[in-house]
Amino acid sequence: MTDPAKLKSLRMIEDPAAARLARVAHRLPMRERSLRFILRREGGQLTSRSLRSYLRTAHGVTVGDYSYGSLLEPGRADRGLEIGRYVSIGPNVRRFGAAHPVARLSMHPYWYNPNLGVVGAADDVERSACVIEHEAWIGANVTILPGCTRIGIGAVVGAGAIVTKDVPDFAIVVGNPGRVRGERLEPGVRAELLAARPWLLEPAQAASVLESIARGAGDPALFVPSAVS
Repeated sequence: MTDPAKLKSLRMIEDPAAARLARVAHRLPMRERSLRFILRREGGQLTSRSLRSYLRTAHGVTVGDYSYGSLLEPGRADRGLEIGRYVSIGPNVRRFGAAHPVARLSMHPYWYNPNLGVVGAADDVERSACVIEHEAWIGANVTILPGCTRIGIGAVVGAGAIVTKDVPDFAIVVGNPGRVRGERLEPGVRAELLAARPWLLEPAQAASVLESIARGAGDPALFVPSAVS
């Protein structure tokens, strides 16, 4: 069963000391130590506002509330990634926004990456953005390649998958290359979720909506099985 008191206590945290450190952490020699401090002060990845501020400013990665996982570790995602709310990401996931230019004479970054100072921005390769929508689950060791610009709401990407194209809402994708092998939930339940959008709510309010949807579907166990009386 859900614990009402615990649910009411769940919230995003912004500690003043952590927030100050987040603003300069990218310039400090001991960045990892600084980030560990930030996470300790703000309850870990799930609830740290300062971690989200750091990732947005220093790495161009935007993360919604109550999401967690390896893509919140600096350097695991190229710039232009947006992660929604309540997203679960397994260990060792990578997201790439660009590929080497295989049609050119050389694929070395000296000849296409302007950050290395040899060529200008006009010679850069195409760099794509990507959105991982609310309530998605990305399994361990998944690689998201530039061809994927959206992983849908409530979607599942199985462990080890190589994602090369967009993933529909509630789809289950596995394999190399990743292919849709099924869908989560019944169509009516999916429609209820998309209409109610519980992922935009705080945990206590989201729990109430999810419980209502489960009971309306005639299967209270769809939400929290132990809550079934």
